Amino acid sequence: MIITVTLNPAIDKTAQVETMVPNGLNRLSNVMLDVGGKGINVSKAIKELGGESICTGFIAGSNGKWIENQLDQLGLKYKFVNVDGNTRMNLKVLDKEMNLTELNETGQEISQNDLSRFKEELLEMVKPDDMVVLSGSVPKGVPVTIYQELIILLKEKGVKVILDADGDLFTYGIEAGPNLIKPNKYELCKYFGLSEDVNEVELIDNARKLLYKGIETVVISLGSKGAIFITSEEIARVPGLDIIPHSAVGAGDSMVGALAYGISQNLELIPLIKLSVATSAGAVMTKGTKPPHISVVEMLMKEVKINFR
Repeated sequence: MIITVTLNPAIDKTAQVETMVPNGLNRLSNVMLDVGGKGINVSKAIKELGGESICTGFIAGSNGKWIENQLDQLGLKYKFVNVDGNTRMNLKVLDKEMNLTELNETGQEISQNDLSRFKEELLEMVKPDDMVVLSGSVPKGVPVTIYQELIILLKEKGVKVILDADGDLFTYGIEAGPNLIKPNKYELCKYFGLSEDVNEVELIDNARKLLYKGIETVVISLGSKGAIFITSEEIARVPGLDIIPHSAVGAGDSMVGALAYGISQNLELIPLIKLSVATSAGAVMTKGTKPPHISVVEMLMKEVKINFR
């Protein structure tokens, strides 16, 4: 079973403007509400690909109830820890040039008792050979070492772990040696102290150092330019696909969902790369944070080119 952890879920309100006007009035169009939070987005992608997962994390208040209702309608399983307060709402605004402005609430504060309850319930849910996806930000009250702590506990139980986080959550998390990580170029450059215009050879050389931490696969997201897949045996450069973009929101989460699903199905590296890149590209073609339909993914998989180094 795949379990996705969303410690800071949200309702995602996605909207469009012609041009974003700072210090002025911006009229929104095509407003959409979606269940959000990176782990939940991962579960939506897994569902679309034909897999199953369980969503867990913290929810609160009327927004939390709305999320559970939407997950019921989507046919997604969940087992959240209910806490005081109200789950956050995020506003994501796209202009006609596809520039994204995000206004995210921080979310409710989590007590130490809430955090202890969550850890206990998560460890009771998992069994050997399950997979847990840890992704996204954490609410107030949760330490930046949380993913590191969870990875250590989960690996002791024989559970595979995918980590998709940034900042200190990423820095501490990778020290515990998750099975797979998916940083983007900016996150990786920040971690290694590299300039963002670093060439790919140097970027890859630095990323390979992470394998010594016990990480089996490093997937570097390059946005519209594609991705780089690094294992102890292979380095694969995948160019971006030629698509018509609608929204980049959730594309990274869809890639993680495809990676989790593909690994759970014991896919070899080449089909895993094709599935994850096609799913991510397909997500860019959809509006809001919805994952692409499986038929779109299957079509795009035929377009994926892999260059091994």
